[in-house]
Amino acid sequence: MAQGGVALPPSPEKIQAKFDLSIALTLSTWSALTLAVENSWGGPQSSEKRDWFAGAISELLETTPDADVDYVEEFLLQVLNDEFEIVLEDGSAQEIAAQIVGLRKLTLQGDFKLVDDMYARWKDRQSRGSGAVVIQHVERGEDEDDTDWDSDNVEEEPDNEDVDMGEAPALIHAPKEKPQPEIDKDGFTKVVGKKKR
Repeated sequence: MAQGGVALPPSPEKIQAKFDLSIALTLSTWSALTLAVENSWGGPQSSEKRDWFAGAISELLETTPDADVDYVEEFLLQVLNDEFEIVLEDGSAQEIAAQIVGLRKLTLQGDFKLVDDMYARWKDRQSRGSGAVVIQHVERGEDEDDTDWDSDNVEEEPDNEDVDMGEAPALIHAPKEKPQPEIDKDGFTKVVGKKKR
């Protein structure tokens, strides 16, 4: 693509295509979003929502070219909350936003090396197969503490030794005591239901 020895700048279409690819690749490395998609936290269309998410980020940066990392991070967190019901507080949204903004600057300058490297790594991961990570969400009760236990007061057994506890005693069925009939002053026997025994 050289004309008279001078390299032509990439077309706006190529720049946009490389930037869109970089967004999709960046989102594919985001563990929070990957878990949400693999576990269908966004419903049965979670994968389609991720694809839409990449397009929405691209559109956001096209319509707001001066968007900074904080603006993009806010958008990422909002979409995660709205579409996947995730409230993320691990700082990864800021890292992803910074990566996207940095990739935008590079692609606008016609520098596609990082995007091409990301694509090669993604293709390699796809050819090796990625193990799906399944997370089970467990609700904690209000009465449970969020404290970390101090292990200094607890005697710990080494992990590689089993403790011999001997045989468990046999269970013995204790006979149920039948309540004695109650006789009132008139000589009548009070009938007690089975549930009240």
